[in-house]
Amino acid sequence: MSELEEYQRRITAAMDRMAKGLDQLNAAPAEPDEDIVQALEDERQANAQLTDRVKTLKESHQDELTALRDQMEFNNDRVTQLDMDVQRLRQANEQLSAACEQLRLANAEGLADPKLIDTAVIAELESLRATRAIEMAEIDAVLTALAPLVEDGEPEPEAPAEDDRAQEEPKSGGAD
Repeated sequence: MSELEEYQRRITAAMDRMAKGLDQLNAAPAEPDEDIVQALEDERQANAQLTDRVKTLKESHQDELTALRDQMEFNNDRVTQLDMDVQRLRQANEQLSAACEQLRLANAEGLADPKLIDTAVIAELESLRATRAIEMAEIDAVLTALAPLVEDGEPEPEAPAEDDRAQEEPKSGGAD
């Protein structure tokens, strides 16, 4: 019977260990620690804020990229137009040079030809028009470059009030 007693003792010891384990499980908190839950919630909020920030930055980047592409297309169109104006100016200058050379030769021979004078005047006029077109394109480029600076600049100072201007103006006393 000693075997039976040994089994009984082992079973009792095992049941005691299980009871102690159950007591420890029952003593453990049923819910996680509040500090851990709060930390987890804080991290979730931070993650959500970062996700929103990344989304905002991506949208902003896309808007800036679109604006830059539009500006590049606009600038390409302006460069193309400017190139055409320069070609027009070169051609007009060549015509002017040729007409002036013919007019000079005719003058040297004492032959005044009204057609040559008309051709020279027309060529000079075309040259002036082409030069003006190039200058207008350059002015437009400068104004376009300055526009963002003016928009982002400081507000204009206010004009002085009527009373202030009247005090600043010297009053004429008769003899100067």
